[in-house]
Amino acid sequence: MTTDEQTIATPAIVVRRTAVGESDLVVALFTAELGRISAVARGAKRSRRRFAGGLEPLVVYEVEVRRRRGSELWSLEHADVIADHRALATDPIGVGHASYALELVRELAPPEAPEPALLDLVVELWTALAPGPSSSALRAFELTLVRLLGSAIALDQCAACGQVELDDRTLFDPARGGAVCAACAARSTGMGVRPLAVETRRFLHALGAMTVAEARACEAESVETRVAARDCMLSVVTHLVGHPLATLDYVMQVHGALRRS
Repeated sequence: MTTDEQTIATPAIVVRRTAVGESDLVVALFTAELGRISAVARGAKRSRRRFAGGLEPLVVYEVEVRRRRGSELWSLEHADVIADHRALATDPIGVGHASYALELVRELAPPEAPEPALLDLVVELWTALAPGPSSSALRAFELTLVRLLGSAIALDQCAACGQVELDDRTLFDPARGGAVCAACAARSTGMGVRPLAVETRRFLHALGAMTVAEARACEAESVETRVAARDCMLSVVTHLVGHPLATLDYVMQVHGALRRS
């Protein structure tokens, strides 16, 4: 039986959903078996028997999908809940970070390119965020995400020439792939280029070797290092996505509101 005819069962998360008519949904899914796909869920807004959990974000599903003949869209036939992380929605920062992970997967994962480790990574982040937000867990997620997608960040050597002797004259250049030594720094003049302190580089390098769960227990000692690490990684993902991220605006607004209160 060909892929066009068979129904495929796979773990999946919903990275976007769009209402169509009174009862249907078009959902963007990231699946373990197929990667990122878009599927039509007929009657999804009415049938909780076929589509448990309402096809909402922050839920891991076991889905059954079938390729629609002559269409880039799949048909979503059935969805059962495997794990429910919607409790994160009770924390405005936590849900912002969890949604940020979904936005990165939606924007950066190529269509129909299976990468089961990426699905596991998102779920690992959601689990790590359950006790509360963690900047280190988020940095470890970002570092692993870009590595899985073929854009690993150079932190133990110059991204341009391979020089391993890096000092406080080192820059961070998202367009060139990470740390850039003093000898190569003159050519780093684009958006997002910034000084890369030794402490920040070592902190990010350590997080890159950890799981998301391990990183949660490894916060930087200084606020300056945490902020610098955040700014480096946000410059990377913004460069890769190519436009501002909606979830980052949301998180910044929430932080602003909390500070004012």
